[in-house]
Amino acid sequence: MEHDDTKHTAVLIAIDEDADRTRATARLSWRDTTLLGVGTARMDAADEHTVELRDELAVARALSNLANQLFATSMSEIETVDRRPTLTALMGGRR
Repeated sequence: MEHDDTKHTAVLIAIDEDADRTRATARLSWRDTTLLGVGTARMDAADEHTVELRDELAVARALSNLANQLFATSMSEIETVDRRPTLTALMGGRR
């Protein structure tokens, strides 16, 4: 039997609306961090298609915001790893 090393996580998306605005939140829990992306959209809610498009746009913006946060978090962690002193530096350059 093969061992599956696939990692799984989920993004929880919530959408709330009022007469002219839709707000979407996208929540991702990853390792010890929870990130929350937010997106909004405003359109005339006169017809059904506009409401659906408004939902899609708000969700897309929330996911984009979430992706940007995840990227920034990753880059910050990479910079932290790159700044750690090496073993030779801790030993004063001796081997």
